[in-house]
Amino acid sequence: MRLVQTTRFRRGKLPHWEVENGRYFVTVRLADSLPAAAVTRLQAVHQSLQAIGAQSIQFTQLQREYFTVMEKYLDAGSGACLLTQNPSAQNVSEELQRLEEWEVMVPHYTIMPNHWHALLAPGKYCPHSLSEIMKRVKGRTAKAIRRIAGGAGPVWQREWFDRWIRDDNEWERFVRYIQQNPVKARLVDRPEDHPWTR
Repeated sequence: MRLVQTTRFRRGKLPHWEVENGRYFVTVRLADSLPAAAVTRLQAVHQSLQAIGAQSIQFTQLQREYFTVMEKYLDAGSGACLLTQNPSAQNVSEELQRLEEWEVMVPHYTIMPNHWHALLAPGKYCPHSLSEIMKRVKGRTAKAIRRIAGGAGPVWQREWFDRWIRDDNEWERFVRYIQQNPVKARLVDRPEDHPWTR
């Protein structure tokens, strides 16, 4: 049995894992999307994740806890919700689709008022790391959103959440999550009614 090559890296406090030929579920949120109480809770989970291996059950459980806390607040619609502006949401959608230039497929995503989720599948010959991919999308969209919305300061939270997808069952679970997120957040009655879900 061949071992999967993994590389650990850090941006800020949250550990991330890059996996050879890996597929990822990612969540990126606007800088003002979480209230102070949520940030405090998430910092406790950050501390616990720092010394745990990515393939351990503990890591998976803590990631799930982190994601559950984050989603509770994100779906409540905290912050200025800059992605409710159609040009901003359109820009994020276009940038995700442009990742094909880097041999990264993004077959599913949803753009919510203060965050977005996507499934990323870098191709076998994609020369870019997950960190580089995220830097490209966040950097290009931040500039465009600032032009659209005005104001100053960071657009995106420095950190992002990513989950290495272990198998096809997990992939399908995240597809369903992405499709149902606008319904769960009561933005629409049916997934197909949300213009920024693919």
